[in-house]
Parts: sequence; structure tokens; C-alpha cells
Amino acid sequence: MRIMSSVAAEIRAALLCLCSAVCCVSGQSAPEHGDACPSPLWVQFHSSCYTFVHVTQNSLSVEPARDLCKDIGADLISISSQEENSFLVKTFQTKWKGPTEVLLGIFYDSDDNSLKWYDKSDVSFLNWGQEQSEDYNLNTCVKMNTQSGRWDVTDCDQFKESAVLCKHVSKESRIVGRKAMNIALIATFTVITLVLPLVLIFLHKRRRWSNRLHSADILPYSDDAVLVDTMEREDYT
Repeated sequence: MRIMSSVAAEIRAALLCLCSAVCCVSGQSAPEHGDACPSPLWVQFHSSCYTFVHVTQNSLSVEPARDLCKDIGADLISISSQEENSFLVKTFQTKWKGPTEVLLGIFYDSDDNSLKWYDKSDVSFLNWGQEQSEDYNLNTCVKMNTQSGRWDVTDCDQFKESAVLCKHVSKESRIVGRKAMNIALIATFTVITLVLPLVLIFLHKRRRWSNRLHSADILPYSDDAVLVDTMEREDYT
């Protein structure tokens, strides 16, 4: 029983250590300070910064719009979650007061027939206003309604922007994010290689202990029975 308790204690200690490490890393996944943005003109949401640039010249198509964002160290907007999408809609209503539609920084990649963000973010979230046929082509762009937050496919040549929404993600947050992912993978590998053998040992010890108890329960003689049997044999002799 002491062996079982010792192994169980080791398993608990290892799990607590790993959980503490992962929680510590997740808490440092991205900087939340306001000075992460290039200037006070930007609006911050988590580790990203956003600015809405009004175009004083003729309306811009997708490539000139991207160039405008790149000139200020950003790119066309990418959106990775419903939370981020809702934040942008709220900011349009309270701060930017822009047009009813803006262009998103997403494009169709014919190499693998998929949509991709220009800033190389993962396409983990889509918010279509209506069902899409996915019959995209090289001239496929995506626009967002700034009132509803819903997306729709549009022709890149036909859609012209009178204002451009740009997004900036600091290099520091990208590096920290990659480090957090690497440490999480290491922690997972450690759980498999360290904790699993301890669990197997614990189960093995518990099974052996159970077998011993079971064997003791089915012995044909108790101590008293053995003593009586010995005395009977001596009397017979």
C-alpha cells in the first residue's frame, strides 16, 4: 500500500508541475500593454492594433490598399475569431464611422484551392452572411459589412475602397506566441513520456496488491486451522 501511495503522489506532483508551467506560458502568450501599438492613433485588441485610413485620392483596389497598409507597417485586416469580428463592428459604430463595407485581407490561392490571409494568419474563422458556393477564382476578394459584421465574396476589380482598415501585429507577440506553442508541445510530450509510465507502474502495483489480497482470502487454512491440524497429527502419532 505504501508503494501505491508513493507512486500516486509522484503522479500528482508531476501533473501539478506541468499544469503550472503550461498555465504560466499561456498567461504570457501575448503582450497586453497599450505601448504595443505604433502610435495612439491605433486601436488595440489583445496583441493586435488596428487603424482606419481614409483615402483622399481615388478609391483603391486591393493591391493599392495593401500598399497603403504596408507603408505604415501593417497589412489588410485579418480576422481570427467571432470576438475580434464583434470588436471591429463595435469600433466602427463608436469610433471610425466609416463606409458600410470594407475589404478584408483574404485571397484565393489556386495552388491548393483555399482562402488565405495576406498576413499569413490561419484561416480559423469565417463569417459569411449567406451560404457560399466556394466557386472561387483568382479575382476573388471578400468584403465585410461594418454594421452587421457579415462577410460576402466580391470581385477584386469591381470593389473600390474609400477607406482602408489595416492591422498590425507586433513581432514580439508573434515570437512569444511561437514560444508558447513550442513549450506547450514540450509539456504534452513530457506528459506522455513521464507521466504515462508512472501510471502504468501504479496500475501494475495495484494489480499485484489486489492479487495478493485475493490469494489471502482463498487460503484453505487460517492460522488457527493450521495449529489445530498440527495438534491432531501429534495426538495421532
